[in-house]
Amino acid sequence: MFGTVVNALTILLGSTLGIVFHKIINQDIAHSLFKVMGLTVIYLGIAGLVKVENPMVIILSMALGTLIGEVINIEKKLELLTEKIETMVNRYYRGKIKDGLLTASLLFCIGSMAIIGTIESTLSGNHDTLYAKSILDGITSVIFASSMGVGVLFSAFSVLLYQGSISLLATFIRPLVIAVPETIPMISGVGSLMIMGLGINMVFNLKLKISNMLPAILVPILYAVGLLVWKTVITF
Repeated sequence: MFGTVVNALTILLGSTLGIVFHKIINQDIAHSLFKVMGLTVIYLGIAGLVKVENPMVIILSMALGTLIGEVINIEKKLELLTEKIETMVNRYYRGKIKDGLLTASLLFCIGSMAIIGTIESTLSGNHDTLYAKSILDGITSVIFASSMGVGVLFSAFSVLLYQGSISLLATFIRPLVIAVPETIPMISGVGSLMIMGLGINMVFNLKLKISNMLPAILVPILYAVGLLVWKTVITF
């Protein structure tokens, strides 16, 4: 969890700086930087997708995952949760936090660096990927917080919860990752496609429901389990 804690702290620091100095970064500059960050997010998504060796699994994962997400309506539930948080925060601070919290949480959580970095940190004690992610998230949080407000700061807790959950999951799927090495690249590919969608939302002001796609991350794990069972049956 050390790398994850560092990551969350850099987001807290960056968000604080963005909130404090938001008057220096005027709205035109903040808007332009927001769009540029959207372009870089699209690039990161494409860069992750280029490494995918089994696109059919990614397509299947996105289709099934989005179907589940739409039925559950994760997007709506997250919006209701953030509205409750906004109501509580508004007792002490007047301002919107929903958009900043949702956008920043999705950006910081669903990328391939969050998934791979956390698993590397947990399984091998190598925090380098999460350190690199921390620098990127810290810079991004300054820009986001200056234009979207205090909601971005709360995304640090989303990162702690999300990457902490991945750490816990990694300890359980360690045998699966060893037996089926393509598990992590498949999960990373799904995350890369979603982060590309988030970048498209940022640049073109669209409303792709990225939150409803989140169950897709679990499909490659189920696929890997099925593949492992199949290999075991064939062996016997």
